[in-house]
Amino acid sequence: MSAGTPPLRIVVAGERRAPWTAPLAMARAVWSARGVVHALVVRDLRGRYVGSMLGAFWSIAQPLLQLATYTFVFATVMKVRVADAAGGEVPFVLYLACGLFPWLAIQEAVTRGVTCLVDNPTLVKRVIFPVEVLPVELAGAAIVQQVIATALLLVLMAAFGFPPRPALAVWPLLLAAEVGIAVGIAWAVAALHVLFRDTAQVLGVLLPVWFYLTPILYPQHLVPPFLQPVLALNPLTELVQAHRDVLLSGIVPTAAAGLRIAVTSLVFFACGAWVFTRARGELADLV
Repeated sequence: MSAGTPPLRIVVAGERRAPWTAPLAMARAVWSARGVVHALVVRDLRGRYVGSMLGAFWSIAQPLLQLATYTFVFATVMKVRVADAAGGEVPFVLYLACGLFPWLAIQEAVTRGVTCLVDNPTLVKRVIFPVEVLPVELAGAAIVQQVIATALLLVLMAAFGFPPRPALAVWPLLLAAEVGIAVGIAWAVAALHVLFRDTAQVLGVLLPVWFYLTPILYPQHLVPPFLQPVLALNPLTELVQAHRDVLLSGIVPTAAAGLRIAVTSLVFFACGAWVFTRARGELADLV
């Protein structure tokens, strides 16, 4: 090494950093590998239904089937009536879809993300491969499917007399917040599953509980008063309502609501990044 040349600093995977630097470091790493993320998302979407007769239709078949099933049970059998932000009655299928599609995207990112590291040991063991992109890729694929499903929803809404409104312009911001939540959880559970192989089973128990504690199938005002604080603490309650306000009612969320959603997204993203960074040094040895 010539005189005056600064010494090289080798950063070892799993190196301990200050907790507040983990989110920024992970965000920079993902941005640097955005080409890899894009390629993986395209591969995932193309390869998921290779050889199937209906192809990409299966990407929306599941949400549509769930939508039809829940609509039959709650609107036809139980005769639940719902209203938009202005108090006007709206078709239950539209009300449900606005809340169900965001949930399905987050659920898919988390349930597939929890095993993404143990399912790809060869990639995890490669020193030069940015393993943090594996959960991000799954979240990206889930969001793409949500966008497709929402596009069909907008057509259905127009048929019911609820055409798209200018408030739709802020919907991408809700998607961005959703990505932060999904990626943060996926990072955390993926790393934890390498260390504790019961993580996937625990998620299988917790996710259905979280689903029913989120006002997706029912209006929040139907919940008994003693349970209202539980819904208020649910980080997805406000996000689901914001989706309904924007898509169904044409209302832009208030600045306070938008700030709370953004903070929630950043907290999930930061916590997930911190957990993943802390566990990263042991991933290659344990997968």
